[in-house]
Parts: sequence; structure tokens; C-alpha cells
Amino acid sequence: MNEILYLIHSTDNPFNINDISELIPSKLENAEEQFPGVYFSLITKNNIHTEPLFSNDNILIFSKKLLEQKNYHINIRDYNGWINETNTFFSWDLDKAVKKINNIDNEIGNEVVFHDPISIKYLISYIKSGSNKDLPYDIESKNIPEPDMSKIPFYCIPFENNYNGIEKLKISSKEFYIKMAKMCLIENIEEKTREEIILLIKMNINKYYNKRELLDINQMYI
Repeated sequence: MNEILYLIHSTDNPFNINDISELIPSKLENAEEQFPGVYFSLITKNNIHTEPLFSNDNILIFSKKLLEQKNYHINIRDYNGWINETNTFFSWDLDKAVKKINNIDNEIGNEVVFHDPISIKYLISYIKSGSNKDLPYDIESKNIPEPDMSKIPFYCIPFENNYNGIEKLKISSKEFYIKMAKMCLIENIEEKTREEIILLIKMNINKYYNKRELLDINQMYI
């Protein structure tokens, strides 16, 4: 965590900071286009001058305290937010993700995807269009709330094969999808094909998205 400076949410859209109460996740019904979440870039002491941003127009800088929560995942390279066995790191792998980000030459940029709205109370600074776009190294943050540890992640989104950008990654293994399926409370899957398992997970997205407390998240640790 010491290597992390903050999280960046960048956008082309102009904004009045006084009109914003929270950042809203992209919609679940659009999950086949991108993971339903709020997107950030992870800025470290190492990549502060090199990390590509989604937009250079308007930049919101959020406290790294958010990374103490559990309801997010990190992709080493931007992948529409989708989960991939070799590209995705979870909250319990934060240190590994930071080390990986700091030790690769990434022209696409990383992404941190939160699965719930993010309160503007975690904002520590912002840079509006027309300002100097050099990211600050030191930011004094005051009165930042404690992280919301009640938030539960939602990883039952198996749409990685929909990615149609550059350098498509190898699809995750059957073993990885077995873990995801067990997390999503799908049983008797060992003899099924990877494609059959993925289809079963897709069928359970709407069932559990708003009932995350029922999921067996521990299966992803195994």
C-alpha cells in the first residue's frame, strides 16, 4: 500500500464538483460490453508519469483508502473490466498487483473496477479541463471517511471472450471457471466443459447480483 499514491477517474465529460455526490457503476444490462463498475487507474510512485489515462480532460483523484474495501478487482491492463485469470488481481492480491504494475511496460494502462457507487467523499483533488495535467505527487487529504468494509464484490461476470480490442488474452482455464462457478453457488460442474460452465454462470448473474451475501467468495481464494 505504501507504493500507491491514489486512484484516478478520468472523463471527457465536464463537471461541477458540487453537483456530484457519487460515481455510478456502468449498468448490469450492459455487462456484455463492459464489466458493470466504476473505473479508475491505479497511480503509484513508479507509474505516476507514465500511466496512460482514459482521458486527459477532467481528472478526479480519489483516496487510496478505497483499496481497503473488498468490492473491486484490478486488471493489469485495460480489458473492459472483464475478469481474466492472468490479468486480474483481487483485493487480497493488492500487493502482487502493485508489484506487477510497477514492473511491466504497459502502453494500454491498468484499471481498478469497483462494483458499487463511489462516494465523492473519497475525492482528494481534481484537475479540470484546461488546467495543468501533471499529476501531483503529494496530496494532503483530510476528513476522508473510513473504507466501507460492508461492501461485497461480485465476480460472476464471465464475458472476457467478448473483448475485441488489441492483444486479446488467452481465455481463462476451466479450473478458473470452476472456482468462479462454485463461488456463484453452481454445483456439479466438474464434468462439464468450460463453455458449459461459462453459460451456467451467465444464467445466474441476475439472480445473485443484488444478493451477494449468498455468494461463497472464499472459493476464489482456493
